[in-house]
Amino acid sequence: MTEGRINIIDATPFEAAQPGRGKDANDEPTRDPEAGWHVKADSRGNMKSTYGYSIHTGVDEDGFIHRQTVTPGNAHDSTERDTLLLGDEAVLYADAAYCSQATADKLNRFCINDQVPRKGFRGHPLSDANRLRNDAIAVTRSGGERSFATYKSRYGLARTRLMGLVKNLALFGLASIAHNIMKGENS
Repeated sequence: MTEGRINIIDATPFEAAQPGRGKDANDEPTRDPEAGWHVKADSRGNMKSTYGYSIHTGVDEDGFIHRQTVTPGNAHDSTERDTLLLGDEAVLYADAAYCSQATADKLNRFCINDQVPRKGFRGHPLSDANRLRNDAIAVTRSGGERSFATYKSRYGLARTRLMGLVKNLALFGLASIAHNIMKGENS
């Protein structure tokens, strides 16, 4: 069953339950102390910051979640790469945040087909061949975004409801179980 399996890994930020700067009656900050700032450019190039957590998932080609973890928002997507790798996948799809020599070396060492988009760098723009390659990868890679859309639009989790990393890990663990049950029912 696992032969030829593909793994699509991705991450997205979720706003913390208490992102504000307010203080309670004892003059203690009400901000979730375990969350962190996630800064990302939107489609227009404007920087958007979110105080909260990042949810990292690994899904298969059918959209079933196989691995998931929660980190503070300031953790880079690539820090959870090894956690999300299954070890028996034939192909790995991810977004450009995972593009690094370390990722390429690891995938090569485990004979996993590298379908991570390439990035251009200052003074070294992306070639036309890599641009076409990235476009082809994007079609399959977009399947990793669907679980996040389900969390945010159907489960009301655009903003977490709990404070603390462990509680949010449990919350999104239950959300992933619900997602997989619904996915299985509709298959």
